[in-house]
Amino acid sequence: MIKISPSGVSSLLECPRCLWLQVNEDKKRPRGIYPSLPDGMDNVFKKYFDEYRARGEMPPEIDGKIEGKLFDDPKRLRQWREFDFGRGGIRTEIPEYNMVVAGAIDDLVVAPDGSFVPFDFKTRGYPTKEDTHEHYRTQLDLYSMLFERNGCTIAGYGYLLFFWPQSYEMGMTHFKTQLIKMDVSPSRGMATLKKVHDIVIGEKPERHSTCEYCMYRES
Repeated sequence: MIKISPSGVSSLLECPRCLWLQVNEDKKRPRGIYPSLPDGMDNVFKKYFDEYRARGEMPPEIDGKIEGKLFDDPKRLRQWREFDFGRGGIRTEIPEYNMVVAGAIDDLVVAPDGSFVPFDFKTRGYPTKEDTHEHYRTQLDLYSMLFERNGCTIAGYGYLLFFWPQSYEMGMTHFKTQLIKMDVSPSRGMATLKKVHDIVIGEKPERHSTCEYCMYRES
């Protein structure tokens, strides 16, 4: 069974050989030191959004910029946020690809027509570039696919809210933010999963010319 998460699939596709080895021979890339700060900041932002959710309001960072409201079922949202491959999160099976896709969302907006809008926080050390958001398109596509396969109506777009530090004084860090709206496509997400499946069931790929993990294995 191939296990895929929306946040991890892009790194898996960086090198087809590494993907093939992970699934077929259980040889994973070295994880290295886990960067816990972005994860900690995500939890802070979730709590911040939850305070506004409880009051039925929108946080200032998105107020007036988004049509709709924050998803107002805290219990269900908590289930979708808490994830490992054994439980929790939002998930689906793709029998034709022998695959389980599962992940955890940061937040969710409900559009005026009741459809779901995936919403994700991104913490960076510096301002966004013109194409920064494109690195997360597959992730939003797969979240939209997960909601659709769980019987939810998808709005056809999602949001990324980028945070990066601007200044620091007296124990207080000031952040700049940028909200990016992106189209989402469940069918495009499925096409990505087919690509993963085709790599996994095929012959072992050649070493990727720029993959440092492949170079390390050979040395």
